[in-house]
Amino acid sequence: MELQDIDLKTLIERETGQHFNKQGYIKCPFHNEKTPSLSVKFFPDKNKEKFRCWGCDKQGDAIDFIMELKGIDYIKAREYLGLSVEKSPQEELREKVKGYIEWELTKFRKGQQLLGIFNFVNDKGEIAYFKAKFKNAEGKKELSYYHIENDKVINKRGCDELPYNLYKVIEGIKDKKVIIICEGEKDANTLNSQLKNSDYVATSIKGCKNISVLEGARIYVCSDTGEAGEQYKWHIYKELYKNSQEFKFINLPGIKSLGDNKDITDWLDVGHTKKDLINAFNRSLDLKSKFELQQDNRGIYKQVPKEKDDEITYKKKYLTDFRLLEATRVKFVDEDQEGVKLILKSSTGETISKQGAATVFDDVKSFKNFLGTLDLAFKGRVDDLTDLKTWINKFFALETEELFNGIQFKEKDNQVLFITNDGAVGKDKIYPNIKSDGRNNVDVMEIEKLTAAELKEIKKHLFRFASPEKTISIIGTIINNLAVAQCRAAKIKLHHLLIIGESGSGKSTILENVIAPILNYATNEIKSLGLATNFSLIKDLSDGNYSMIYEEHKPSRWDRYKISKISEVLRNLYDGSTVARGDKSLKSKNFYLGRPVIIAGEEGYYNNEKALMDRSCIIYTSKNERTSESGKEIKWLMENENLLNKLGKSLIEIILNLSVDKYIQIRNKVSESIQDLKDRPLNTAINICVGMEILNLLLKKYKIKTITGYTDHIVKNIKLEVLEGGEEAHSIVEQMITIYNDMIDDKRCEGMNVIVRRADGIFIKTSEMLNQIRVYMKNTGLNMHILENRDFKKQAMKAGYLTGTANKLIRVDGKIVRFDTYNMEKLRKLKVDAIAPPDAYDVTNEDNVIPFC
Repeated sequence: MELQDIDLKTLIERETGQHFNKQGYIKCPFHNEKTPSLSVKFFPDKNKEKFRCWGCDKQGDAIDFIMELKGIDYIKAREYLGLSVEKSPQEELREKVKGYIEWELTKFRKGQQLLGIFNFVNDKGEIAYFKAKFKNAEGKKELSYYHIENDKVINKRGCDELPYNLYKVIEGIKDKKVIIICEGEKDANTLNSQLKNSDYVATSIKGCKNISVLEGARIYVCSDTGEAGEQYKWHIYKELYKNSQEFKFINLPGIKSLGDNKDITDWLDVGHTKKDLINAFNRSLDLKSKFELQQDNRGIYKQVPKEKDDEITYKKKYLTDFRLLEATRVKFVDEDQEGVKLILKSSTGETISKQGAATVFDDVKSFKNFLGTLDLAFKGRVDDLTDLKTWINKFFALETEELFNGIQFKEKDNQVLFITNDGAVGKDKIYPNIKSDGRNNVDVMEIEKLTAAELKEIKKHLFRFASPEKTISIIGTIINNLAVAQCRAAKIKLHHLLIIGESGSGKSTILENVIAPILNYATNEIKSLGLATNFSLIKDLSDGNYSMIYEEHKPSRWDRYKISKISEVLRNLYDGSTVARGDKSLKSKNFYLGRPVIIAGEEGYYNNEKALMDRSCIIYTSKNERTSESGKEIKWLMENENLLNKLGKSLIEIILNLSVDKYIQIRNKVSESIQDLKDRPLNTAINICVGMEILNLLLKKYKIKTITGYTDHIVKNIKLEVLEGGEEAHSIVEQMITIYNDMIDDKRCEGMNVIVRRADGIFIKTSEMLNQIRVYMKNTGLNMHILENRDFKKQAMKAGYLTGTANKLIRVDGKIVRFDTYNMEKLRKLKVDAIAPPDAYDVTNEDNVIPFC
């Protein structure tokens, strides 16, 4: 027995009477401790297991453990473990080569580090040569060979390259063991350690010219990822497949996601176990099996036995004209459905990807519809389709891909992930098997990180493309929108961003050259609101929760139905409502409206709808406000789009590390500095301020001076554009009263006695006022929603404008007419001077009438 044959974990458990826990730790016997801190790890370059206590830092191999535990010397420890007392000839030769290498490191290999020494034996088990691996000062790996000749170390191989672990491989073939072929000696050591005392022997044949010794064996190929690994495995196939008893390419679930040039050791190091490894063996197709489906350049086939003259032969029956390259189980998370994704190679040489529900295998018609192209054909029957499904599931669909509707930030496994079409980004890891379904495209995977110098330069230009109240409101909004997962968890509502301006005022330029680059959107991701149907709008805004950008907001060109529906969707979006819609099968499907929205157009909300005004940050742009300085800043942003892309990715990284508690703390802090706002406008202001503070977190990370004094600019914009100088946005009642005031100013009334002002108050004949507004709207072609008389009076009463209905009898032209009583102070505060002039004189004769119209 040799040292590497000892299972160190089993030895430690036997000697201490304890057991390793699920995390791989056991209580250290060398010091008192309550929490287990001793673990065991295999070092493939050394080809042995070593223990380490992370509490007292005791470490070593099995011999070291027994020496420390028993208090005995090296020789007695070897005796205790059943090892020969004297070093074996192989150990002595290895020590000699190691000493020579140590001399080289001081003379010729300065700056290099010895990674490991690997023994190569001949078919008799005798040392033939040694291979040493080094890492140079640049981090690159180098190889060197050594052999012993006349008791002298020679820095050459001395013979042809041999399969690693050759003697045990030959013995394993005799015992009908499986021979696992890896790319390197390190991986062979890893597998031999994991599978010791079993029916597997691992080797490497890299560089070997003659591998005929492996003919007739049961062969499993465990290659590295990447192009080089593919070439290696197909080289083995070409040399050994024909004369092998069993031949498998081992599929290790998840190894491709580790990247190129990753091996079995890397796969095990990320947490996979011996059980996972054996399962991978069992779920890898034996290419020699007559009882499983197989494939070649013509397609997927089954082998049908034929008996003739007591001899059984097999004939290929092709079920498809395509080959299967890859298969993945798909979990449609938002629909809670299972699906499948197939990568196929057609008979015409095309690589075609197909994805659908798992039910495509239910019947032949469904499967043919799933293939859906002339390049792919299925020739089998229902039983064949079932066999194909089983074959794909067992040997190819080893990995599961989680698919989400749209790009989104998602809290999963106690962390926030940013899920894109190319995978999910976590705090410090990429998850390639968690993806969005491709409905939108945000490419952040290949974006490089910002440097401090780049961030400083961006900071100089980012807030100068317009006036501060506009730029800060825009940037703060889009940054806070990135924290949508934190907002949803804290039940914070995200406002809409509406950018309004005449043609040529720069709103589209801001969308395309500031907002879209920071969000890493291509310009074709900006959609037209005018072309959106009610359903497509609901669908878009329920696909994930990443900001959605619309342009062409022009309510005057829409019919009343579209205006009403868009208004309804935007109100529900702010509240995070779920909308139910029926499909062709008469089933109801729920759409969760979860995407923050950015809208640009030449017009504001229809009728200045209070519900939408309150839910928005509104930015007005104009050609008159554009200056040569702002033009230069926009030009700089256009020329440095890549820096804005980097900024967007860096902000996402900040968001992924921002806990809900920390987000709430930021909100509470910024809210203390906001005055004179309440309700939804206050929430909007806080949202924008938090966005600025998230930017400050990024600046702090790079040790750059943070941005201050932004609150006043944000409040100023909200008061001016949302509240229109008042304390809150105008309600529909206020808008109707304001319209009637404008009609008086423009002398568009019909001259009837509608308004009476006396010493005891102001009185209006409400029904006639509303009739005149309706006539005015009809004559001028204005498309505005007018409340019915009853609704107007109810809402006006609730708002305090109307204090009494039909409660004042006033003589007009000799007749007694009933008027409604209005609140003079409220009307004056609304600044409807034509209805309630601030300097109007008192009239003492209650029968007198002042005809305003």
